[in-house]
Amino acid sequence: MDSINEILDAIIRGSLLGFLAGFWLMGLAAIWKWFLGVAKRFLHWLFPKAKWFQPKEQPPKGN
Repeated sequence: MDSINEILDAIIRGSLLGFLAGFWLMGLAAIWKWFLGVAKRFLHWLFPKAKWFQPKEQPPKGN
């Protein structure tokens, strides 16, 4: 009985750890994406005529 309880406890702890680690990684990815966007906007503001980080032009929509 003790071994079954230990196995179930390990499964629950592992599931919680995986769940929290997943949320942690998604949060890091969101923060990193936001930081890169801010850095890109700052570089665009700092060097407005540079071509290598300009926003991509949208093709004109035809009828």
